[in-house]
Amino acid sequence: MSPHIRIAALIALTAIAALFARPPAAFAGTYTVHSCQTPTGTFTGSGGWTSSASVALAGYDGGSAVSCSSGTSVASLQFGATGLTVKAGSWLSWDFVAPAGLTITSYDIERAFNLAWPIVAGVANRAYLMQIWHDDDANAGLLDFRKPVQAGQTLAQELPSSVTGAAVSWRSLHIELSCWPVMGNLDCGPFPAQVSISRAAIGLTDDVAPDGFATGGALAGPDPVRGNASLSVHATDSGGGVYRVALAIDGVERSRQVLDDGGGACGDVEPANDDPYEFGTPQPCPLAVDGSVQFDTAALRDGAHTVRATVEDAGGNATVVYDGSIETRNAPVAVSLPPLSGTASVGGQLAAAPGEWDGAPTAYDYRWLRCDGDGADCAPVAGATGSTYPLADGDAYHRMRVEVTAANGSGSAVARSTPSAVVADGAGRTSPPSPGSTDGGSGTGSGTGAGGAGSTSDPGGIQGIVNPLGQLPGHVANGGDASVHARLDVSFQLAAGGTVKRIRIPYGHRATIVGRLTDAAGTGIAGARLGAAWRLPGRAWAARPGVRTDARGRFVYVLSAGPTRDVRFTYYPYSDSRGAELSNVVHADVPAPLVIQASPRRVSGARIVRLSGRVGGGSIPRTGLLVTLEGYQRGWGWRVFRTVRTDRTGRWSTRYRFRLSRGRFGFRALVPRQGAFPYATSRSGGVYVVVS
Repeated sequence: MSPHIRIAALIALTAIAALFARPPAAFAGTYTVHSCQTPTGTFTGSGGWTSSASVALAGYDGGSAVSCSSGTSVASLQFGATGLTVKAGSWLSWDFVAPAGLTITSYDIERAFNLAWPIVAGVANRAYLMQIWHDDDANAGLLDFRKPVQAGQTLAQELPSSVTGAAVSWRSLHIELSCWPVMGNLDCGPFPAQVSISRAAIGLTDDVAPDGFATGGALAGPDPVRGNASLSVHATDSGGGVYRVALAIDGVERSRQVLDDGGGACGDVEPANDDPYEFGTPQPCPLAVDGSVQFDTAALRDGAHTVRATVEDAGGNATVVYDGSIETRNAPVAVSLPPLSGTASVGGQLAAAPGEWDGAPTAYDYRWLRCDGDGADCAPVAGATGSTYPLADGDAYHRMRVEVTAANGSGSAVARSTPSAVVADGAGRTSPPSPGSTDGGSGTGSGTGAGGAGSTSDPGGIQGIVNPLGQLPGHVANGGDASVHARLDVSFQLAAGGTVKRIRIPYGHRATIVGRLTDAAGTGIAGARLGAAWRLPGRAWAARPGVRTDARGRFVYVLSAGPTRDVRFTYYPYSDSRGAELSNVVHADVPAPLVIQASPRRVSGARIVRLSGRVGGGSIPRTGLLVTLEGYQRGWGWRVFRTVRTDRTGRWSTRYRFRLSRGRFGFRALVPRQGAFPYATSRSGGVYVVVS
């Protein structure tokens, strides 16, 4: 059998054996190690290559192995530089060994050689030769063999010549220059013989994805996030090392950065092309990394957002190390309330300043409110939207307040001033005169409304709302120390501790809401009966059964499993109260159940796969829902490629033809928040298809 036939057969047998000997991997990543220089000429060094030699004997030339340097960018093996003969069987080699757990799957070596077979009578009649082989047996793994054709000749290859191969599974590569021991009984002559390597590209395959988890940072915390925030991660890898972390917000990748560049080794040595997995050494990145990524949340609108961090190793194998949510609050925050100035009397004028704000507002809007004599039960004054307000007869005996809305790119916030003094009428009175009275006394009547501070005779537009004590006659208090100036604050309780106003819960799960009812002094109102109200997306508020406060005014409300909802609570302080005190609104985002299937899971030939799935949860519109399909390809990440529409049952189906002839590709589905469909943006898990 010829050497070339033997080599081809060996490669084929090795590839077949690898298919059965190695377990299937969830995802196999491949990266390239460039030695000496990249195809575009960037110097990379000799990382991963080591030299070895036969035992040097006295009186003979032992040869030399020179690694590539930034000046020459060529590695070499050389005999004959000393003028001494070279002992038969002497050898020099450059060796490349894959790191533990990795395999060599491709190679491209540019080498040149100058091999001599001069004959010096009684001194030298052996030829120099060059061999390239893989693994431990030079005969079984022979890839290239060169020697002068006839005695007395020199075989020179001055220009680089490539030795290439792919779809292999090896542990090592070896390049050797030697004095051929097979023929004759003398040594190799004292003439130069050299093998040089100007460039080598070795492909390594890593079957194991990295591992890791989030260790902290505001992006992984329970509290609302403002401005720059970080996510700290710990990651480990057993192959080429931990390379990069990708941060995605709301399903869109926002950054991808190297966690630890390992002194410069863990970085793409050929950034001009589309392959980021090219390095200058076989184990370029650290095997364990503690690092963090930063993100400026001011780039987001305020509210709830999903956060996903994915760590990849040098071969592109990826692992999700964090998948959670944050609530951003980058809208302006009032540092001091808007101050009022001016004379509080009919015919006078009040002026408002915006107050002090954090968050760099870019605009301010004003709205004037007319309140009762206690500064409560306020209502907007029609058309009063400037920074100044002229007081008219209708303002007499009331207090005035101003609401300032400050806005920036993330949202807006409102701050309300303290009440003005009671507005005096034209006669200087601060309370209306008694019927028939002719004196100009200046009383200070309160004019307090039944609803109390911040309440209104309109119960928030809640359908079906009733006063729970409304059937009782008289003026019966709702709870101990009932107050028309009550405050009702509610939040979601997190399992790990802490509270939030907005939460994302899995479909079919319940959530716990905690709250407290207090009077104006912050003292809890015990034993009060509260109402609850829900609002589904695109629908009106509707009353629901409520709860009762405990001895400290606290209560716990279990929100049953269901779709996305806003929730708030109501409090009527007395049985004859017509206006309800309304709590703040808390919001529960619930994703709809969403599945995706692919058939078949392995394709060839026409390379067509059928993708199908279903959106659950009910309430599907008659016209169906839009479903966004995303595909995954190594080096490109997840990319949107198609949008389909479901039928009335939530089912959808489409066909996809692969353009590439081989590889492993992922698919997933996303249903964005849309119309009156009462669910948040939902994303399926991934399904993978192998093209061969």
